[in-house]
Amino acid sequence: MHECGKGGRQVKRRIRRIRRIRRALKRAGLYNAFHIALIAVLLTGFCVILFNVKEPEQQEEKPETTQVEVIQNPETMTQMTESIEDKYKVFDTMSEDWGSDDLEGFVFCDLPEKYADKGYFPEKMQIYTRCLCKQNDVPYALVLAIIEYESGYEFDKTGDNGNSKGYMQIYEKWHTDRMQKLNCTDLMNPYQNVKVGIDFLSYLLKKYGTVQDALAAYNYGERGAREHLWNNGVYVYSYNTAIMQRMKEIEEVVGK
Repeated sequence: MHECGKGGRQVKRRIRRIRRIRRALKRAGLYNAFHIALIAVLLTGFCVILFNVKEPEQQEEKPETTQVEVIQNPETMTQMTESIEDKYKVFDTMSEDWGSDDLEGFVFCDLPEKYADKGYFPEKMQIYTRCLCKQNDVPYALVLAIIEYESGYEFDKTGDNGNSKGYMQIYEKWHTDRMQKLNCTDLMNPYQNVKVGIDFLSYLLKKYGTVQDALAAYNYGERGAREHLWNNGVYVYSYNTAIMQRMKEIEEVVGK
């Protein structure tokens, strides 16, 4: 009884306090404004809650730019085309009719399907390579097999932390004298790359007498082949076996 009586008195005091506030607001002419402001605040809060609480499936998603949309954009298409053209301009550095007097028996070699996407070995590059092979007495099919194995016909490929370059993956550090002799300065230029590579192969074939040993020296370097292979009685291994096998297959298409 005592607690209930005390609670009732507290309620009455609150009611009287509210009434006093109302009378004060009326006297000040602010009672209606107070209600309007209160209603506005309540409505604003209600709207915020209403619009922020959405079902997950109703939330708007930002449209993604699809690959098709990018390709259909004329400006993007132009930029892509120019980028591709710039990449292959390097092949225009050599006249297309170079070696045209020495084309007897030339057969164009289509790239295997597995290399068709990234590889590029155009006809004028094939003609140039074949002519260099004839001049240096190096089997053309052997060079094609090396290019395929080393770079997959990617003229701008790099390996060994960027040190091995181009079609024939030539390690520039070990061929500076050869490059100077041949007046070659850029191994990322496909013509200069095969020129240096074929000259090196010619030297190795003449010195060691067999394709398998020339390939071992090409792969390991002369000193490396001697220390890691020949001194241990190893002459045939995965690298030269794979390339010699592929060379035979290519010979059936382009000849020796």
